[in-house]
Amino acid sequence: MGRLKTLLKWEFNDVIKNVLFLFGLVLVGMSMKKSIMDVNYIPGFASGTEIKLFGPSLAHGVAGEIHGMLYLSDVWTLMGFLTLLLGALSFRYDRDSGVARSIYSLPYSNTEIFGVKLLSILVYSVLMILLPFAYVTLTSYTSIAGYLPEVTSGFMSDALIIVLFLILYLVAVATLVSLASPNAFLAFMVGFTIVYAPKILGLESIPPALFTYALHRCGSTDFTPLTAQYLGWGIAVPLLLLGAALVLIRRRDVV
Repeated sequence: MGRLKTLLKWEFNDVIKNVLFLFGLVLVGMSMKKSIMDVNYIPGFASGTEIKLFGPSLAHGVAGEIHGMLYLSDVWTLMGFLTLLLGALSFRYDRDSGVARSIYSLPYSNTEIFGVKLLSILVYSVLMILLPFAYVTLTSYTSIAGYLPEVTSGFMSDALIIVLFLILYLVAVATLVSLASPNAFLAFMVGFTIVYAPKILGLESIPPALFTYALHRCGSTDFTPLTAQYLGWGIAVPLLLLGAALVLIRRRDVV
């Protein structure tokens, strides 16, 4: 375990990835804050910090505002962009720069290095969405913070599952293309094409549109994230992609 902690410290002390992570926190947070502070004058709808008398009518509005932050197009465009960059930096850039020759010469197996790098990308990606979401929610609704668990209970558990599915899919794509591509730039461009081509073509039955649309539906009485379609794209496909990536990193030379 101590050996793996050393590898984890190496990954999380990477200056470029930490700067990218901070930019991600700021940009995602700004997008969410802008969304939640847009004042809506529909009766019974509360926005931002303009909450004075809290009751069922306002609770519905607050829930809608908080829920809306999770399926913002700007947020997931940023998340896709940043996750692909993290994948390229973790699995391809160190090879391009020659640093990988030092890393892979250490007394660690390729599988251990792969696992630590993958874990670091997952942690960065999850925190980039959840930290801004929690911060914006709490700071915007400080006066009713005690009610927030009840207000968000209708959609939060389903939404978090879908968010994790989408992040796992993005990370798996970023990992595989980074290991399969000859350089970091091409890895990013191929990953970008895979992630955004379905959106451009209007294909809503595959990620990321599949999951962003599902986030809209979270909280509906007829919705569950535990269907074959969501489990397939959110768990089975990422596991297959990561399995292929693991085969690549175990068989390829450090080039």
